[in-house]
Amino acid sequence: MALTRILIADDHPVFLFGLKSIIGSLENCEIENIAADGETALKLLRDTKPDIAILDIDMPGLNGLEVTKRLHKKKTETKVIILTMHKDESIFNLAFDSGAVGYVLKDNAATDIVNCINSVSNGDSFVSPQINSFYVNRRNELHSNDLKLINNLTESEKIVLKEVSENMSSAEIASKLNVTSKTIQNHRFNICKKMNLEGVNSLLTYALVNKNTIHLILSK
Repeated sequence: MALTRILIADDHPVFLFGLKSIIGSLENCEIENIAADGETALKLLRDTKPDIAILDIDMPGLNGLEVTKRLHKKKTETKVIILTMHKDESIFNLAFDSGAVGYVLKDNAATDIVNCINSVSNGDSFVSPQINSFYVNRRNELHSNDLKLINNLTESEKIVLKEVSENMSSAEIASKLNVTSKTIQNHRFNICKKMNLEGVNSLLTYALVNKNTIHLILSK
C-alpha cells in the first residue's frame, strides 16, 4: 500500500513538533517536507507534488490561503488541509473558495488531524466538528446557487448536463438522444455560458464533482 506523502507548513516550532509526532505515528503516512513560511512551502509543493499539504494560514511571506490559491490555479493534485486558529466563517469560506478540502482548528488538531487526513485521502472533505455549522451553511448556499443556475437551463440542456455528469461524451449523448453531435456541442456551449463555466474541461469537471447535486435537482 502506497504511503500518503505529506508536506507541513507552520511557523510555530512547538506546534510543528507535536504535529510531526502525531502524523509520524501513522503507518500509512510519510512527512516528506516541512516549511516555516509560505514561499518555501509553495516551492516545495511545486517541486515535489505531495499528496497532501497541511498549511497554517498565518505564515511569513505568503499566507496559507495564498499558497492554496496558487496551487489551485495550477490544477495540482495536492489536496490542501488548512490548519488554523481562525474560527471566522468568512475565512473558512475563503479557504474553501481558494481550493482547500479540509479545515482543522488548532484547538482540536490532536484529535481531528488524523480523521482529516483519512477523509481527504479518500476523496472527502473534512471540517473540525466545532465549526461544522460553517460547512452546512456553505453547502446550503452552494446548493441554492446550483439550483438557480440549473433551473435557468432549457429541458434539453438539463438532460445533456445530467448525461455529462455520467461521464458520457458528446457522441454518446447524441446517439442516446438521437440528435447530431453538433447539437450536443451547442447545448454544452450554452450550458457553460449560463453557468459561468470557462475552460475546455470545465463543464465535465463541474458535472462530475456535483453529480449528486445535479441528479437531486433534476429528479424533482
